[in-house]
Amino acid sequence: MEMVKYVISDNNYSWWIKLYFVIIFTLVLSVAVNLAVGIYNKWDSTPVIIGISSKMTPIDQIPFPAITVCNMNQAKKSKVEHLMPGSVGYAMLQKTCYKETNYSQYMDNHHRNETFPNFILDVSEKCSDLIVSCIFHQQRIPCTDIFRETFVDEGLCCIFNILHPYYLYKFKSPYIRDYTSSDRFADIAVDWDPISGYPQRLPSSYYPRPGVGVGASMGLQIVLNGHVDDYFCSSTNGQGFKVLLYNPIDQPRMKESGLPVMIGHQTSFRIIARNVEAIPSIRNIHRTKRQCIFSDEQELLFYRYYTRRNCEAECDSKFFLRLCSCIPYYLPIIYPNASVCDVFHFECLNHAESQIFDLQSSECKELCLTSCHDLIFFPDAFSTPFSQKDVKAQTNHLMNMSKVV
Repeated sequence: MEMVKYVISDNNYSWWIKLYFVIIFTLVLSVAVNLAVGIYNKWDSTPVIIGISSKMTPIDQIPFPAITVCNMNQAKKSKVEHLMPGSVGYAMLQKTCYKETNYSQYMDNHHRNETFPNFILDVSEKCSDLIVSCIFHQQRIPCTDIFRETFVDEGLCCIFNILHPYYLYKFKSPYIRDYTSSDRFADIAVDWDPISGYPQRLPSSYYPRPGVGVGASMGLQIVLNGHVDDYFCSSTNGQGFKVLLYNPIDQPRMKESGLPVMIGHQTSFRIIARNVEAIPSIRNIHRTKRQCIFSDEQELLFYRYYTRRNCEAECDSKFFLRLCSCIPYYLPIIYPNASVCDVFHFECLNHAESQIFDLQSSECKELCLTSCHDLIFFPDAFSTPFSQKDVKAQTNHLMNMSKVV
């Protein structure tokens, strides 16, 4: 600065030299100010730095992923082939099979004994029939002890290692079945969340179960029976299963994220777990700038723990409740007195599902930021067909089977 002042005030320099120094100084000052403003704006918009922690997290301190298994067959042929067109059961079957039907004739049908969730429960394949063998941590376990039936967006499916409903939900839904064991002493349910982790004092056998080692032998191995002869309609264009691996406190979204498993194949999943943590000091930064939410910062209506997936699921519930005065059976019942959608809501549901979302729903989901503490699983699937020798020896048996490791 002193040099520029000296050059301008010194009469020994010609005017063009003085102009040259003024232009160069102005350019340098502009570049410096522009860089400083850019750095400030970047800090102001993204004040949080994401890095890799130098501290390793043992896998026995985080849960084994929750696993949901669905048969693509939406209804057993032996259960629905007698239903006649025009009947209420036939209308529910069309909805279950994602077929276009005019439901306006059923809009006044409010007085019935069977609800739509009960219909799905009756015509769908039970976990005891779907999953025929289970090995976990090199121990063979009755599948009914570790899997339970649950409703997801593709019907009735089987779920493993989810957080117990007492810890996961704020109030009990009539369509949520408890974890029970009929053949042996049940594992004890414990609480878990990404911030606090497991309780300090744990029983000898509990769930959500943690990981205990690496490799296929230390994971979960299940054998699935597709019952192809009893297929009526599929959620896709073919036969098989869908599998989803996710955080034990999350709302599963099978349609969006389910991975296909082919019949007659062994499918293995290599899992990479990513544990996201945040230091407490970033709480002082507004959530819109740090782009994440701590679990205790946003209260959900149905779930005890905040995750982005749970928050978006509640936004979907609000959307359907606003448009159709009911909530689909697979979404969280955000109010204890809310109605579950039934056959007389189907016409409205079809319209709402084609609309997908409205402005209020979009605004609601924009507020569902990522969790500051989260556990994310990234599965990498690879599949191999059963050997020809085994297929020839047990053709009718293996052609209906799949093995998931």
